[in-house]
Amino acid sequence: MVDTWNMAFQVISVKWDGTLIRRVDDGTFERTLDALQACGINELMLVGYTDAEEADFDMMQESARVGEMLRSRGMKGAQHHGLAPTYAADGKSQDAVIEKLIRSLQYTANLNADILLIHPCRADAHYTTMDAYVQKREQIEAEIGRDGLLETIAQNLNAAGEVAGKMGIELAIENADEPFESDMSRMEDIFEHITSPHVGFCLDAGHANYRCPPVTKWLDTFGDRLITTHFHDNRGFADEHMPPGFGTVPWIDVIHALKKVNYTNTITFESSGWPGMGLEEGYRNAIGFWRTCEHLAMQRKPKPDAQSLHRLA
Repeated sequence: MVDTWNMAFQVISVKWDGTLIRRVDDGTFERTLDALQACGINELMLVGYTDAEEADFDMMQESARVGEMLRSRGMKGAQHHGLAPTYAADGKSQDAVIEKLIRSLQYTANLNADILLIHPCRADAHYTTMDAYVQKREQIEAEIGRDGLLETIAQNLNAAGEVAGKMGIELAIENADEPFESDMSRMEDIFEHITSPHVGFCLDAGHANYRCPPVTKWLDTFGDRLITTHFHDNRGFADEHMPPGFGTVPWIDVIHALKKVNYTNTITFESSGWPGMGLEEGYRNAIGFWRTCEHLAMQRKPKPDAQSLHRLA
């Protein structure tokens, strides 16, 4: 059991502008890296190296270039949040999905990252809205059934997981995109079909807080599969992606739950530092808040569960 964790923060190095994926200029990227390292942070979450949209650069070459930049600084990716598909629709081959998953794993390795993070139910198609992806999932479920779709997704992830293991990388499935945010049974069912030891779970605390609270229940249910996190905050009614401490996520309870499942990997924040201040100052405040929560969790007993409270009454 650990009392403090290594931390990583989301850093944007490529960005989709509505037409193409484009690089963030090196100066902006490196200033962020400088601020993180000044605060003692040497891991980050990278986002968006994907074939889901066209880019104005070669994705394989650019991911390798950024990875080398990180290595030269003694930094690494705690995770790469890719947008790889997990199933083919409309009669298309599932082999193409597996190939795209493997290419995303190659981008992840290039980025000097340990984990490729994916959404569980992303069709191999190009849509401009999340509603369109949800509608496609509903159509496929109507055709082959819920179990049929989940089995197909699991088979693709199992195949990619075997390749990931040989590369020293793990795949993480996030509680993201409806209905995987609000219906915990969906995630339970997909993991029933996952056989690869290289496919695990990413808890997005923000999604859990506003879609299917309490956050700690997700850790109780999937803690044995937890390999990475997306920690950010909200006020319980929208995915606001605020830094921890500005919303209603009970972070001390979350820390107790992390200890209960013996989570020792890096804590990755899908947020930056505190807003309204300089980069370094913002990161120092965000780090300080989390370290304070860790300290308080060491001093305070875990919150009693409902059964314990009933006995006390």
